[in-house]
Amino acid sequence: MSLYTKSIEQRLKNMNVQADPRHVEAFMRVEHGTLDALTPAQFTKEVKMALACIEQGGVDDAEELAKSYGL
Repeated sequence: MSLYTKSIEQRLKNMNVQADPRHVEAFMRVEHGTLDALTPAQFTKEVKMALACIEQGGVDDAEELAKSYGL
């Protein structure tokens, strides 16, 4: 489990949201080649934006995106 996965899982837990962290990370990576440069506040904002993308596009598309990033 990566550091990003742990961070995403914690934020999802804090938001009381069930989602696959791989899907969230994949959408975050569409916008950011690396997630290291994000501040904690930016990281949380990006998690929320990724969740909106998953809701809009669906889990199947999110899974395909995650696979395309090797997640």
